[in-house]
Amino acid sequence: MDNISPPQLIHSLSEIWRASLEVTRLVCSIANLHTTPAGDGHPVITIPGYGGADGCMAALRCFLQCRGYQAYGWGLGRNMPQNRMTSMTEMNDFQADILDRLSRRIKKIHVETGQKVSLVGWSLGGNYANLLAQSHPHLIRQIITMGTPYGDPRGTAAWNLLKRLNRGTSDESQNANSWSRVNSGKRDVPTTVIYSPIDGIVSPQIAKLNTANTCNIAVNSSHIGFTVNRDVYRIIAEVLARTPRSNKAATLSFTAKPEIE
Repeated sequence: MDNISPPQLIHSLSEIWRASLEVTRLVCSIANLHTTPAGDGHPVITIPGYGGADGCMAALRCFLQCRGYQAYGWGLGRNMPQNRMTSMTEMNDFQADILDRLSRRIKKIHVETGQKVSLVGWSLGGNYANLLAQSHPHLIRQIITMGTPYGDPRGTAAWNLLKRLNRGTSDESQNANSWSRVNSGKRDVPTTVIYSPIDGIVSPQIAKLNTANTCNIAVNSSHIGFTVNRDVYRIIAEVLARTPRSNKAATLSFTAKPEIE
């Protein structure tokens, strides 16, 4: 697609400020979040975005633990290559290594618990969750992604910056479009895509999936704030509590009810 564009500049520049507000709202809403559906005890793994580690999703795991799930971090350290990369090929090799290590962790937890695992992935972590669900449907109960760039990565605010930092000089449009084709593959695992129309890092153009067994849900959130957004927590609790079944492709808009704080 030649008409892909990054998020609006005002949304990108206000990311940190908006995320700080979302942290405050989450803290003020703790009591109300206890009204979300209780879990059935099955294991849930959180997968951080690019540059993130388990600490950035600790609050979400604490919430999931309180709702009755066995919440696990991904346990692979920081989601970032140790060396500077200069091509999409090197990025693909890095991601292939991550997928291999993460699949082993999923298998280990599956054996230990005797249950299928749900995956909650943020940003690039959602891409990992999506690919693992396609390759290991017998191990994965369902996946939920937040602010994940499913389409052409040129629709992210970070694309040009990453190319400069990694000294990439080649035209990567063909490889970029191949990422979109992979993410649009057949899926047997129910997939819930949470995206934001005001995401400052990932454009809504590339943040949705138009495939069977997928449900897209819009919620107002900054990109950084997905992991601390009270409305996102409520959606995750409601989705995880449902008995997994095939989702029809749909796009839903989530509007939170006013809460007394």
